[in-house]
Amino acid sequence: MIIDAAIEVFSRNGFQNSTISQIARRANVAEGTIYQYFRNKEDLFFSIPIDKTKEFFNELELHLEGIHGAGNKIRKFVWYYLYHLQENPEYARALMLEMRVNRNFAKTKTFEPYRPLTHKILEIIEEGQEEGVIRKDVDVYTIRHLILGMLEHIVTRWLLKGEKGDLLAQYNEAVELLIQGIGKPEKGD
Repeated sequence: MIIDAAIEVFSRNGFQNSTISQIARRANVAEGTIYQYFRNKEDLFFSIPIDKTKEFFNELELHLEGIHGAGNKIRKFVWYYLYHLQENPEYARALMLEMRVNRNFAKTKTFEPYRPLTHKILEIIEEGQEEGVIRKDVDVYTIRHLILGMLEHIVTRWLLKGEKGDLLAQYNEAVELLIQGIGKPEKGD
């Protein structure tokens, strides 16, 4: 209840303008109850993505089951990333507009659950290089940055525009351009 209330309050007010008392009221608990679980507002703030990221990764694993080929896996990864954040706009707002731009983010326990996600995309890229469908002349980390950067930019713009429109409307065009860009060049290209 506390995490759900925190997502809502931080999403609506931003980190700086949110208080523990607002979160306690929204969660229908005493302020002291929050301090039993979290040291302070920042600790609570950076605890939000831990469960959400694990949930995202577990669901992504299910979506990828039975899918063959790195290109198809990248397509599903991109689709699910956009779908998940569109279905969870308050979480997306807190994550993309508040947490990811906070210089302390990479130093927190929150950053740890992101590692399996970033390793998964590296695994798919390496699979594609072994299959011969993804360029080997570009570093896997550069390709990962390209994929995640594109996704973060699409989601951030959607959030900054007030979540107007369907986030998945850009999926086909974006994923095909991405696949063409990281795909193994044809002879003569």
